[in-house]
Amino acid sequence: MSDHGHGHSHGHSRDVDEGDPNGPRRTGKLHYHEEEVRALEAYPLIHKAPHLDLYADSDRKHPGRDVDLPLRTVQLHIGKLEPGQATNLHKHHNEAAIYIIEGSGHSEIQGERVPWEKGDFIYIPTMQWHTHVNSGSESVLYMGITNKRMLDWLGLDRKVEAGRHVPMEDVQKEIAAKRYSPYSHYSIDPKTGVRFGPEGFITHGD
Repeated sequence: MSDHGHGHSHGHSRDVDEGDPNGPRRTGKLHYHEEEVRALEAYPLIHKAPHLDLYADSDRKHPGRDVDLPLRTVQLHIGKLEPGQATNLHKHHNEAAIYIIEGSGHSEIQGERVPWEKGDFIYIPTMQWHTHVNSGSESVLYMGITNKRMLDWLGLDRKVEAGRHVPMEDVQKEIAAKRYSPYSHYSIDPKTGVRFGPEGFITHGD
């Protein structure tokens, strides 16, 4: 019995890392959560041309739809804005990146105007008021990438809409106050864990 009395072998040596305090299993660089890691069952593996099946609903007044893939942590959605059209002013717990597939326009993010065009990525930080506006002359097609599904699993995601959940006057006061969470800047490291600090305390080489 070479497998410590289990009576079977998984085709790899269990002794390589277990006795080494600097090995990947000890330092957190690599983690085996099971004796034999099995593939997760998930389907479908493709959603063909979701941009051809957009629709408006009570939440989004403009055409859009979620991408139907079994993602557990990331949510993808496709949206379309005609010239002069804008998304509702809102904020949410999930952070988001928006990729512009076609067209040009601008976003207003916590009071800051951010112009964009085809090929650009835009970042929407957590709980910042924002809206996307087609201020160009052609249709805008974009893809949203968020961590909404992970937060939904944890029961943590919330969305707040201006004029619906919060009076517009209060929204404007909140933006003008320029107050940000003390947890805005953080780093995660296997050795030191989670650290919070002032703006600039994290570097790319940290």
